[in-house]
Amino acid sequence: MVYPHSWPSLGTNNEQTVTVYWKSGDVVQFSVPSNTLTNPQHLKDNLDRSLNKGSEALVEKFRSVHIEYTNKLKELRTQAKDKYKRLKELSQKRTEPVSNDTTEEHVIISEETEVPNLKSEDEIFTDLVNIENLKMTDDFKQIISITNEVGFDPWIKVFRKPRLACNFEFHSYKNRFSLFIDSDYVEKIELTDQLAYILGFDRQILTETCIANFMPDMRGGVSCFHVYAPGLIEPMVIGDVTAPVLRIVTIRGKQDEIIEEQFLCVQYHKLLVKEISEIFIEIRTSSGTLMPFQYGTCTLTLHFKKTSYF
Repeated sequence: MVYPHSWPSLGTNNEQTVTVYWKSGDVVQFSVPSNTLTNPQHLKDNLDRSLNKGSEALVEKFRSVHIEYTNKLKELRTQAKDKYKRLKELSQKRTEPVSNDTTEEHVIISEETEVPNLKSEDEIFTDLVNIENLKMTDDFKQIISITNEVGFDPWIKVFRKPRLACNFEFHSYKNRFSLFIDSDYVEKIELTDQLAYILGFDRQILTETCIANFMPDMRGGVSCFHVYAPGLIEPMVIGDVTAPVLRIVTIRGKQDEIIEEQFLCVQYHKLLVKEISEIFIEIRTSSGTLMPFQYGTCTLTLHFKKTSYF
């Protein structure tokens, strides 16, 4: 048998992704490159690069919101000063009757003295800010809400360096991956099923800092494959099932090599048919999925032998 070692290191052609749910309401999903991953440290580096690229847009988003909101606050502060100054001048005319145009929303009328009691400049500013907040979009409100206490700078810093809030690490002395999550910024991390398996995590959704339960599998679960010949041979027992398996092949060699496998111990199977017009062959992983060959041709040599009758 000759076959190309041409499947992705992740063990599948399906796109493997990491999804970060930020507490800002933003969701960042990035793909893990399926190129040759030689060791766990190489995989960690790929995860870091992908996460950095996926968070660049959030830096620009928060910076633009910061600039827009800061300019709006300056504008409202100027309006509050002007309104306070104008209302103060009107309130000083205590001997004159208070006309209708002086009883604005920022003037409190005393019932005893009929003299307008002015709100402070800060109170007027707060009223204007509250009115402006009602006009904001939900996304804008969410950003303002989470930055109200810590400000914009910590969030922009985290988006520039996402590893400060969520980071994969590989501990060689434990042979385990770990995931750091800062709950102040990240709500949860979601991994695709295959990627979670490769990293050694027993679940796909992670909400807190944790260490993987299992060692990483850099083969992506593809350590052998099964050669099937459905409709040609009688099924044989494989574990707790029966299947028309010609041979189980242990994978050897390195990425991009052409592997030639010779079997000195030939295994014979009973045929289901007496006449053969075509032979249908399937090559699947131990999990039952088709082998994710990216290129190349597999060549199988079959030997047929007439059974002896005694």
